[in-house]
Amino acid sequence: MGAQLRISREDAALPCEVCGFPTMHVAQVVADDGTVLGRTLVCTTCQLTRQRPEPAATEAEAPPDEVPTA
Repeated sequence: MGAQLRISREDAALPCEVCGFPTMHVAQVVADDGTVLGRTLVCTTCQLTRQRPEPAATEAEAPPDEVPTA
């Protein structure tokens, strides 16, 4: 089951405590069937600048444990 965040365009934005920009919104957490599960605060500026974790290296991409010597 997935969920979406819906931000109202009519509601005013608040100043974010982290970045200081007035881009903090109250968002609804909505299930796939349209049921509102709850509300949360979302800063659109902080979300855009947040570093996404890099995917873990697979065994094929990982360097070998031993390096051949001549």
